[in-house]
Amino acid sequence: MVLITTAAGIASLWVGQVGMRLYYEELTQEMNQNIAMYVTQEHELLETKLGTKATITQLSHQAMIINPIAEVYLLNPDGTINSHALPPETIQRKTVELAPIQSFLSGEASFPLRGNDPRHLDQDKIFSVSEIKQGEKLQGYLYVILGGQLYDKAQNNIESSHIRQQSAMAIGVIVIASLLIGVILFRRLTTPLSALAEKMHLFSTPETEHSRRSPTIDEITQLDFAFSQMTEKIEQQLYQLRESDRLRRELISNVSHDLRTPLATIQGYLETLRLKNQSLSNEQRADYLATAEKSCRRLSRLISDLFELSKLESGSKQPDFEQFSIAELIHDTAQEFSLELEQKDLTLNIKTPTADTTVFADIGLIQRVLENLLRNAVAHTPMHGKIELNFTETSEAVQVTVADNGSGIDHDDIPFIFERFYQSADTPQKHPQSSGLGLAIVKRILDLHGCRIEVKSSAQHGTEFCFDLPVNLCQTSEKLAG
Repeated sequence: MVLITTAAGIASLWVGQVGMRLYYEELTQEMNQNIAMYVTQEHELLETKLGTKATITQLSHQAMIINPIAEVYLLNPDGTINSHALPPETIQRKTVELAPIQSFLSGEASFPLRGNDPRHLDQDKIFSVSEIKQGEKLQGYLYVILGGQLYDKAQNNIESSHIRQQSAMAIGVIVIASLLIGVILFRRLTTPLSALAEKMHLFSTPETEHSRRSPTIDEITQLDFAFSQMTEKIEQQLYQLRESDRLRRELISNVSHDLRTPLATIQGYLETLRLKNQSLSNEQRADYLATAEKSCRRLSRLISDLFELSKLESGSKQPDFEQFSIAELIHDTAQEFSLELEQKDLTLNIKTPTADTTVFADIGLIQRVLENLLRNAVAHTPMHGKIELNFTETSEAVQVTVADNGSGIDHDDIPFIFERFYQSADTPQKHPQSSGLGLAIVKRILDLHGCRIEVKSSAQHGTEFCFDLPVNLCQTSEKLAG
């Protein structure tokens, strides 16, 4: 702004000076355009004394009385200088171009009109000219320069005149005033803009990045950057809303289906007992009741899993971190599956770390992780199969691995196994008691601990789940921050 305003001030001063000079030249030439004609008409002696020194001196004297800045030249018809009353050493030209003279005499020229100045080779000046005729024959031209040597001296003397200084000072004051007014206006305009840019920056960036903005970025760029960030965030939120809505519909659909199946089973067998109770044998009656009881347990487990996953995903349930022995938790959890292992003749090998090895986590939630992984392993391992619980100690964590030699997971299904209610095509037939929520609960619990779970599997070759638990509070904090 300073550069533009200063340049505008200098340009105004220059345009003013040039404009005033052009205006003066136009006015001077307009007022004195007939001076050559008047002089010629008043001195008929030109017809008899053409070109004499005395005649030109007399004409110059007469012209200078009319206009003190006039210089008189007598030109031949071809434009060569015939005579003049100036010192010979001051004349630089021998001829004067006729084109400006003819334009002047035609009466159609626009002033200021310049012609050659005989005293300068590279300078033209305003002039007046008149034809000199004898009868109908052209004898020459009376050529009067209207800005002669006297004008040049006067112009040089006023280059630093008081008026020019005052004009320069006035333009300088105007420039400074314009700058001050511009600064005030820009300040009034950019202050709310800066405040808006700051608010958008604070709104669109995390708290940890508030101090990372470069101070050299202008407000418009800041607004554009903040708007882009907000647009991206809003698009992400809209996508998340659409995804949440899709998952909600899927959840309702899946829950409705999974609840309807055990309820229908329970209802069917109870109605059969009520209607045919007298005709049923004790064995049939016991079998119907056992089937209804099994469906009740499945329904209870599904509702429990739904309730637990809902609390985990809503954030209402947060881990209660504490130091505990991982070896004790492993054996306690494995003891819960002793009956199921015995029924399927499964071998469970546990390679626990030393007894004093502790981890820092929520003991209840980690027990649920181990239960769900072991339940999946038992469910998908065929008779006489093998399940292994392996643990690897490091200085920072204890790595837990649950592996089996069961049916495995198809390669195409692996990316989706941690989604709610996801089941492979043959799961409902082979494992009707599965709710489809066990691995989703495992994933969410480990996410709350800042831990990752990895799976390796191939169809008919078994599955291996692996995750690690931090051994102290510092490592837990680092995982959660990461």
